[in-house]
Amino acid sequence: MQMPSNFRSSSRHATRSHGRSVQAGYRRTVLCLMAIAIGLALMMNGSVATPYRQISTLLLSVPLVLSLGIAITEVETRRIVRWALILLSTMTGWIVLQTLQMPIDALAHPVWSDLSQAGIEAGQYISAAPAQTRESLPSLILPALVFIAMLMLCQRKADAILAWKILAVIGVALTLLCIILELFFEGTLFFSSRPVGQSSFSGIMVNRNVTASFLGMTGLLLGAWLLLPDEQARYNRSDIGKRIKVPLGLQKSIIAVFLFLTIVTLLVTRSRAGASFGLFALTLSFMACIAMQRGQSQADPPARQLGFKSTLAALAGFGVFAAFGGPVMSRMASRGLDDSRWCAWQGTWQAIRETPLTGAGFGTFTEVFPRFRDAECLGTTGWWTRTHNLYLEFLAGTGLIGAAIGCAALYMLVRILTIGLSRRKSLRPIVIFSAGSLLFLLLHSGFDFPLQIPGVSFYFAAIMGVGCAVALLERRPRPSKGARHSVEKSNST
Repeated sequence: MQMPSNFRSSSRHATRSHGRSVQAGYRRTVLCLMAIAIGLALMMNGSVATPYRQISTLLLSVPLVLSLGIAITEVETRRIVRWALILLSTMTGWIVLQTLQMPIDALAHPVWSDLSQAGIEAGQYISAAPAQTRESLPSLILPALVFIAMLMLCQRKADAILAWKILAVIGVALTLLCIILELFFEGTLFFSSRPVGQSSFSGIMVNRNVTASFLGMTGLLLGAWLLLPDEQARYNRSDIGKRIKVPLGLQKSIIAVFLFLTIVTLLVTRSRAGASFGLFALTLSFMACIAMQRGQSQADPPARQLGFKSTLAALAGFGVFAAFGGPVMSRMASRGLDDSRWCAWQGTWQAIRETPLTGAGFGTFTEVFPRFRDAECLGTTGWWTRTHNLYLEFLAGTGLIGAAIGCAALYMLVRILTIGLSRRKSLRPIVIFSAGSLLFLLLHSGFDFPLQIPGVSFYFAAIMGVGCAVALLERRPRPSKGARHSVEKSNST
């Protein structure tokens, strides 16, 4: 007996709907596991030291492995994932090559020749410390994999919005934890050998500068959330099909309060570069969102009104800094340009000039820098583990070859976000504030080392993944009211 066509159609529709719901549940489960792993990596002092670095790696490996079960359905997402894997493989291959025995002495680092002349048997490697280079590889690979996984997890609009909000909630929760620790648990050892509140507001992080990077990204996440149009504000599909207005005042007020609290906490850190660049990126992102409101609807506000609002946003940012930035300004006035970073940068530049093409080995700054340390400038006490400039340290480690690959990756990010600015309408704040996060970390990395802290790099990679995923979303035309009615009628029959 042959089944009616309407019954077969309804059966297939129910099967497809069930499959989609299972896939959505799987994606969101992986997303939650990813968020938990990133949050714990941040909470454990940024996972900068043993054993927390290893613990965070193990926790992060679970959602990364599970993300392999997610199908890439978006054409552009598949293309970007492919390019990201190509760039990651190329950079990884180059770093691995630095740890291998070189057949030509000219390619090896000069330190190996010095050892041979001293009568010490040694190999010929590009890296001055091959074991350290191999040990540093996860710090490059894991953030890249987080970025790729977030691209795959956020191929749907609802998933992307959820991911962005989860990252913002993580930031708010850890910001509150920082405040509680500094106010009520001063001197406590919290996943660190340094007591809380020992010299500056650092909270759960290794120092004030890393804390400022984390707080800046949290503020940018909250800023985009504040400007997102809530889909429930338009209509709510109920059983009786009525349009039910949902008030948003309370939700927006809570987000605004947390944003203000995050900004004030950022300024309290007294991080000169972190606080200044963070507030600058946040203000610029708000101004960009206001300025790009034209073209989103037929009832666009006039250009003069948008210009006035942008000016108000700029004045608000300046006013907040003037009102609460006293700690930062006092530190700027007391320290000025008298900073030992300049001496470290000079020594790092000399290391770059020694091996400009191939570098001294990824992650070998601690081993290489003492050869170029100026005792008159830096003194003889203390131990420099970072150059406080990501670009100089990366160039010193990977050479011009690694720098070229890094520039290609940066170009890919900028290109994706630029395309997203023209495509997106309702989700444009996510793209703009993702670009603001990129600008903030690029500026801050010129004076500190936020992206060299595992937890911070994971957090930043997740933000970039969501932002790029939103930029790549394909527009799906919403069916007309008549079409939806005909589909519902056919399903009911």
